[in-house]
Amino acid sequence: MSSDGSMQTTTQETTSGSALDRLVDREEVLSICFWFQGEGFGDVYRAAEMETFLNCDVASISAAFLELVEMGHLQEVAGQPQAYTFTEAGKKQGGRLFGDAFSDLTRQGHGECADGCCDGDDHSNCGDSCFLH
Repeated sequence: MSSDGSMQTTTQETTSGSALDRLVDREEVLSICFWFQGEGFGDVYRAAEMETFLNCDVASISAAFLELVEMGHLQEVAGQPQAYTFTEAGKKQGGRLFGDAFSDLTRQGHGECADGCCDGDDHSNCGDSCFLH
């Protein structure tokens, strides 16, 4: 607090805040790319296409793409400006982030087969690990 009673922000606070924002942007971008591919929309990612699904602007998404390339999670597509695809490590990390973010929505419902082998109430094809048969 300054001598006049107002709050002052230090450079360190501003820098760490923007670092946190960049981390959040990178994680959101990576998990949305994983979802995008899983939904069959393609496996090449561009900032303008991702903006619809994210809570950040094209500039932030573009910056996240560049940082993800530096980290080895994405790679640039040859011959396509500002277009990216997953690396093997990036796809795994994107899947983990997506799974963490949406775990409440993607886990089995009450009374559903954990193995995914059941169709409705028919448990005749279930394996031994299904507790419903």
